[in-house]
Amino acid sequence: MIGWGIIGVGDVTEVKSAPAIFRTEDSDVVHVMRRDAERARDFAERHGVARWSTDAQDVIDDPEVTAVYVATPTASHAEYAIAAARAGKHVLVEKPMAMSTAEADRMVDAADAAGVRLWVAYYRRALPRFVKIRQLLEEGAIGRPLSVQTTWRKPTDFTGWRWDPERNRGGEFYETACHTLDVLDLLLGPATDVAGMVTRDRHDVSACYRFSDVVGSGTWTFGTPDALEETVLAGTAGTLSFASFTPTPIRLVTADAAVAYEVADPQHVHGPLVATILDELRGVGTCPSTGRSALRTSRMMDSILGNS
Repeated sequence: MIGWGIIGVGDVTEVKSAPAIFRTEDSDVVHVMRRDAERARDFAERHGVARWSTDAQDVIDDPEVTAVYVATPTASHAEYAIAAARAGKHVLVEKPMAMSTAEADRMVDAADAAGVRLWVAYYRRALPRFVKIRQLLEEGAIGRPLSVQTTWRKPTDFTGWRWDPERNRGGEFYETACHTLDVLDLLLGPATDVAGMVTRDRHDVSACYRFSDVVGSGTWTFGTPDALEETVLAGTAGTLSFASFTPTPIRLVTADAAVAYEVADPQHVHGPLVATILDELRGVGTCPSTGRSALRTSRMMDSILGNS
């Protein structure tokens, strides 16, 4: 039996990674934690979880917990992931993986030393939309990829924990751009030659990078009156456009035609990734989002942000 313990049962675990996606014939959520006792109890009762706590160590020490899902804000990821690994538990941690590459390195080292698996919830690696995009690239739909460009503009009032440097480094860029950068790592391979420029308030970020022979750039601007989020892959035979955050149609444009592929997201978007984790624990597959792949994404973000 695969027993899951969840540290931090907040909004993410209600919508994106609800306990239902962990439940199969040989897997279940057995222990959850939240610092607010009333909310922890309420979550456990509503989702049929046997035990709840206000102390993360209770979850880590539970002998029926095989794997720990760390779903807290970024600042506590390393602490909980390392403690769980040292206790011999497999670990799934929310994204971004950590507050820095140095923290992410320590998490990978802890998992390796303990002989446990470490995964990161970059769930787009398993979402049907991005599986389709990868398939189109492998089929040569745009020929040889040449460049990739991401444009992001978003209205915001700059409130909330994402803009608190003590709880999240790099503002909303750190919490959102990581998804696109991680997807590009999946589609194009590890990045090299990464550089960035950031305003002092972290409201505007620009970056450039290289994925083998594919050059790329991105701009992320927060506080604009309009919203736009798009990544465009250009190749020798066409272009492929998609959004990282909304299931808008994937658009393929070639000299002969323009085609839109509509691929819906599942109700719980973490579901396909968790399914690959369960398969890996059963010894019948592998998860595409590991501590090492997420470490590369952390390294990209650190290179872009510099000392900001």
